[in-house]
Amino acid sequence: MEVTPELAELFGAYVGDGTMSIIRSSNGKHMLMSIAASKEERRWLDYIADLFERTFRYRPKTRWNLNVYKIQLGVGRICKFFREAGFPVGEKTLIVRAPSIIMNTIDGVVQRSFLRGYFDADGCLSFERRPYGKYGKFKRTYHYYPRIFLTSTSRDLIHTDIRKILESIGFRYSIYERMPTGNGEHKVYTATLRGPAQLNLWMGEVGSSNPVHLTKYEVWNRFGLCPPRATLNQRLAILSGKLDPKTFYGN
Repeated sequence: MEVTPELAELFGAYVGDGTMSIIRSSNGKHMLMSIAASKEERRWLDYIADLFERTFRYRPKTRWNLNVYKIQLGVGRICKFFREAGFPVGEKTLIVRAPSIIMNTIDGVVQRSFLRGYFDADGCLSFERRPYGKYGKFKRTYHYYPRIFLTSTSRDLIHTDIRKILESIGFRYSIYERMPTGNGEHKVYTATLRGPAQLNLWMGEVGSSNPVHLTKYEVWNRFGLCPPRATLNQRLAILSGKLDPKTFYGN
């Protein structure tokens, strides 16, 4: 199969929030794939279902399950394709990598699409304020300074694959490691991009298909700030002119 931008974005989403397991029943055993998302990300998960339909001519259903939305599919040819691309059955948290067909391509659009899918599934866009130091009132009060986080417990994913793609685009970034704090936890690796220039470069070169990320960017781009506790619906109300973002800060 040709590695299209749509397939690359699916791979990215699966690396972030996908799982594959073997289900046993009276009819034998078969593989089951799923991609999960939070309640606010239902529209993004519908978009992922669209990508499956365009890529594999099969549209999985989106289901609400245990406080998350999930796409689940047990279509053998699709599960087999993902396995042959390098994704394991069972726990993948510590070993997941970008597929070699993504990392070996010379098509920058494909790699950017993979990065977008991963960011939409497992990345974070947030804004911080500067309450201390010699900053003006606006910067001390409002969350204005953007940060993008790409986090995983797979060292090779962050230190090798994500690093290579970020550098190919020209991002300025840092990678941090956080040691486990409790039993059963693992070291966490985070690639961080900071500042307006990096965010604007991201939205221009990589972008996002997830309304949660997009509305944060659009509110910040229009007002110069983005309240951290605003929900997706509240950000939509801000963008439609029905809500002032500064009301989140009281007087």
